[in-house]
Amino acid sequence: MRGALVALTVTALLGGHAAGAGETARQILDRRKALEDTTQHWNDRQQRMKLKVTGGAGGERTRELEVFEKKYPGDEQKAIVFFHAPAEVKDTAFLSFNHKGRRAEQWLYLPNLKRIRQITANIRHESFVGTDLTYHDLDLLAEMTSWSEDDARSQLRGDETIDGTPCHAIELTPQREDIGYQRVVLWLGRDDLAPRQVEFYEQPSGSGWSLFGGGGSDATPKKRVRQSDVRLVGQIPFAYRVDVESPGTGSKTGIDITEVRFDQHLADDFFSQRQMELGVR
Repeated sequence: MRGALVALTVTALLGGHAAGAGETARQILDRRKALEDTTQHWNDRQQRMKLKVTGGAGGERTRELEVFEKKYPGDEQKAIVFFHAPAEVKDTAFLSFNHKGRRAEQWLYLPNLKRIRQITANIRHESFVGTDLTYHDLDLLAEMTSWSEDDARSQLRGDETIDGTPCHAIELTPQREDIGYQRVVLWLGRDDLAPRQVEFYEQPSGSGWSLFGGGGSDATPKKRVRQSDVRLVGQIPFAYRVDVESPGTGSKTGIDITEVRFDQHLADDFFSQRQMELGVR
């Protein structure tokens, strides 16, 4: 979901482009990347969101947080997250520098200890503040939009429907060991190329496709991320609801985005360890 752009017509860049006969998965992914770099481009983004984590045994936890992101040349990206509620996570902060083709640099600020903890390789697969996403998952979701064929080979498996939206279903086979999954399946809306679902598998592809989402595999995904309530913010399709599921445990994390703002001219020094300690007002 990072590679060289293919030659595109003005019509394709402006949207409304229907996939041509014989279009490959890579061509679809490159069309999506072209839109992100032109008509759907943003420099920085601010989101407010509410999370509800439901454990396999039925217990619930909630989180309220604010996320700030900024893009840089070369598909680099920075993000800083501040937790506002409940009391046990209030003022916790997370900082991530995402890099093209290599692991992100990540830090967690723990207000009770008044210290910043670097997320090292041995804890990257731990849960991110009790949610169904790990620190590694956060890195992948930020980076995979710019994967090239060198990062993950792509194959179009056909058209499938997610929540009533016709989608291109694309199977990705990671080529880099640090990605950590054997395969990834991505569903992009046919009309807007916005991601509607991503599944991460620890097993290689088998002979069949799973029944979930219209087609799929002989294996259960380790993680499933589904995006819905997609609306246009200017020319940018944006999902106001995200559901993360860990099918093996029955745990789920529901995310409602209550506010989103683009291009607020966030300063570079806002994305710093010092800002993690200061918080956001």
